[in-house]
Amino acid sequence: MGLVGSGVIGPGGSEYFDVILTGGHTYAVYVEPFEPGVDFDLHVYDENGNLISEDVRESPDAYCAITPRWTGPFRLVVNSIRGVSSYRIQVQE
Repeated sequence: MGLVGSGVIGPGGSEYFDVILTGGHTYAVYVEPFEPGVDFDLHVYDENGNLISEDVRESPDAYCAITPRWTGPFRLVVNSIRGVSSYRIQVQE
């Protein structure tokens, strides 16, 4: 899948990206900010709005590994806890 999107967010801001993932496949989801002093978090939700994975560590980047049980839409939510930065989000199988 590769690059899913990019943007710029600041403290308290969030952006989301909708993707279709295949059941039984493992995916790595990466959020890579371009500024080192930020704290970005990542939350992954299934089509029913259930949180299935998150990375809320205090670090610039965020990462989740997920293996969906079914094929369908998933929402990737990027939040800025601290700082302003442009970023990109990628999904690799």
